Amino acid sequence: MAGEPVNVNEFEELVRQVLLKVYYDFFAGRAEDQYTLKENIEAFHRIIIRPRNLVDVSRINMSTIILGHRTSAPIIVAPTSSHQLAHPEGEVATARGAAACNDYHGNIF
Repeated sequence: MAGEPVNVNEFEELVRQVLLKVYYDFFAGRAEDQYTLKENIEAFHRIIIRPRNLVDVSRINMSTIILGHRTSAPIIVAPTSSHQLAHPEGEVATARGAAACNDYHGNIF
């Protein structure tokens, strides 16, 4: 990897380098038979991003409304746990980061 990470695999490699092995193994271990992981990877492989050359991107607006909340981009930080294994402030830091980005962070039932 040269420079800044540009995809999930490159971010995962950076995480592997900074976390204690036991914590990295916990996050990277996924669950049981890893069926959901396999399905997610296959779903992402089906997504095709079409490049748009020479398109004016100076005024792009990705904002939308998710569950009644206006957000700057269609991104949701799902509720998860054990963040303190990666950062001392844990879930509090995750919630603050989402709020700073005008992102929706909450429980979905």
